[in-house]
Amino acid sequence: MRARPTNARGRARDRLAPFALALCACLAAGARADEATEEEPVLDAASLVQPALLSGPGFSVDPHVELRGYMAHFTLDTPFGPLQAQSVEILAEREAELPALEALDRVTRSDAFLHAAGDRIGSTAQSLARIVLHPVDTVLGIPAGVARYFRDRAAKLADRAQALSDRAAKQLGTSGDTYPAADGPMTDARTDGDAAAKPGRRWYGGIAREAGREVKRQIRYGAAKRAIAERLGLDPYTRNPLVQERLSALAWVGSGGDFGVGTALGAIGGVGADVLDHGGRINEIVWKRSPDDLRERNEEHLLAYCSDHLLVRQFLRRGTFTPTLQTAFVDALDALQPGDGCNALLELGMTAAADLEARFLVNALRLVHARLGAGAEKGRLVPIGAGLAVVTSDGALVLPLPVDRLSWTDEVRGFFDRPEFRVRDRTVLIGGDASLAARRALTARGWSIVASAWHGDAPPYARGGEPAPLEPE
Repeated sequence: MRARPTNARGRARDRLAPFALALCACLAAGARADEATEEEPVLDAASLVQPALLSGPGFSVDPHVELRGYMAHFTLDTPFGPLQAQSVEILAEREAELPALEALDRVTRSDAFLHAAGDRIGSTAQSLARIVLHPVDTVLGIPAGVARYFRDRAAKLADRAQALSDRAAKQLGTSGDTYPAADGPMTDARTDGDAAAKPGRRWYGGIAREAGREVKRQIRYGAAKRAIAERLGLDPYTRNPLVQERLSALAWVGSGGDFGVGTALGAIGGVGADVLDHGGRINEIVWKRSPDDLRERNEEHLLAYCSDHLLVRQFLRRGTFTPTLQTAFVDALDALQPGDGCNALLELGMTAAADLEARFLVNALRLVHARLGAGAEKGRLVPIGAGLAVVTSDGALVLPLPVDRLSWTDEVRGFFDRPEFRVRDRTVLIGGDASLAARRALTARGWSIVASAWHGDAPPYARGGEPAPLEPE
């Protein structure tokens, strides 16, 4: 054992040791400050997705793909018009919906449907017909991907979430509508654009709300829509505007009169979209239960992990999460079975401003479950900045990033240099790929990196080889 120095020089060296360590840390921080960052690139679609997703019967994908907010923005050319897909996941869903879109288009152009639609549209509903058959809003604003999850919170998360909830509750009133905005039964599909970029109240908002209540009470519009969606294998709340306008119109006309649901289903025949196999995963109860029944079921499940009853109810009435996404969120939480942090997770979820941000949280929970298993570590959910991490019972930190491609931008560097990440054992799970600059920077910071991090429960579009830790090249 080395003897402790007793002379003045040795004692001075001991006193200076902490300062030397601090100096080294400062030098390292200075080196990071000079670290090069990058802009998000435009990539070839073939570098991001499987070949089967690039083209097929009746569709093709623009080979030039812009990365926005770490998600790939695809343009899909179809016989029905162009479609935008703001991620690899959404691209797979849009392509899988095409057979159903073809069937819906055929039926809604038939003489029987057009005759029934004319009979169903009375003098008061002529304006509503313009919404049903010719929706006004398709794409508003430019989607910003999921960049928000790498930024600092502008205010206390709970305060912001509470304000959003209070505003939503006031708009919701006593109508019981799942969506507290100006959407009627024919405009269930909201756009994926930034909420801040959306214009004010639509000119048809009052008509849609009034007609929507009447339709839901008298002609069982929702049940008809879910029955048709189930026959086609579709999410009844899909945000695909080309599918949604036809599905909504068929459900409205098919929910009563001579052209009933049975007639509509018979006209569709046996054609069905293979959405569940190719796009994503959907709990079949979304087809079987009304939004109110789903909300009741999801509330019961959330209360097994969340202690704030009011917060749970407010979250379930936020319009960003469709009934399908709410159910997927709850199912992912059920699978993970976290030991703590549910309230914080709901507060984070309530700040989601777009469909893509809601999907990010659902897929983050799924990625952690794929890594840790069901309650294997009884981890604690921890919001960091505007993002989500999990701290396991032994103190390890797992950061799920279900992005298409992680670039080492200024905001990503700032996010990973947060003090909350200064733990010994930390792993980042990247749903897609990471640039070479991102790999090197994260490795230098001591992160264990897993790309293509989906395991056995990977959605079909993400299936490939076994995930492996990334090493700097």
